[in-house]
Amino acid sequence: MQLLTIIFLIIICGVFVTLYILSHNEVKNITNQLSRINKTNTNSKILLTFSNKEMKNLASEINKTLEEKQKSEIEHKRMDLELRQAIANISHDLRTPLTSIMGYIQLMEEDSLPCHEKKEYADIVKRRAESLQSLISSFYDLSRLEGKEYKFDLKSVNINNIMCDLIASFYKDFLTKEIEPIIDIDEKVSLVIADENAVKRIFSNLIQNALKYGNEFMYISLKEYEGYITTTFTNVARNLSEEDIAHLFERFFTADPTRSGKSTGLGLAITKELVEQMGHEISAKLADCKLSIIIKWRTTHSS
Repeated sequence: MQLLTIIFLIIICGVFVTLYILSHNEVKNITNQLSRINKTNTNSKILLTFSNKEMKNLASEINKTLEEKQKSEIEHKRMDLELRQAIANISHDLRTPLTSIMGYIQLMEEDSLPCHEKKEYADIVKRRAESLQSLISSFYDLSRLEGKEYKFDLKSVNINNIMCDLIASFYKDFLTKEIEPIIDIDEKVSLVIADENAVKRIFSNLIQNALKYGNEFMYISLKEYEGYITTTFTNVARNLSEEDIAHLFERFFTADPTRSGKSTGLGLAITKELVEQMGHEISAKLADCKLSIIIKWRTTHSS
């Protein structure tokens, strides 16, 4: 009996020693794999050669940490690329009007230049400077919006009145661009909770965008449906593709990749931030070469 007990104890000790050796080797295996993963740019995961419940749990938690690390690295690279592109775009957009201003100033310094031409160039420099000031203000406003630092004065607002006043203020612009405004506005609509100045800027941005890039006509509607007010701005946009629509509200996006035109890609990005931070929805769609930007406003009844 005593001999059987000794044999049994020896077997138990052997099992524990074996498990210890296997666990020790598995820890070394995990350590070596982690070391290799950390030294190389790889998406590898920890693989076990020997496993029990504790080892499986350990490997599972390590692999979750590795996945989060990989996601973090991908996001960091994306943000770094976006930041580099943003800096390049800002540099380009600031340099363009500055170069123009410097060129006209040099022309104005010519002693032989007639007075009427100096005045003409001075007017051009003033317009370019105003454009530059507006651009810098847009950069600042977008930065504040994205940093959630923009302060809204939210209250009940009649967007019908704002819309009608703004359309009237752009009357000369429609004539100059030979664009026919097609207006379809409900006279009596519910109030919405919004910042009045923000609403004015949103509508102004969308009308200016359509005037700058559209032609032939501009369709503007304001309708109320089941607790929501929908405003739609539609214009001809032959140079846009379905792929462009997915990026339309991104900062610095323009349909012209060379950025040779006047667009900075900030207007629609600011518009989207203003709409969404006030609690409403904005979207865009392209159909038959016509771009429609739709805002869905929650009324005071639906809030």
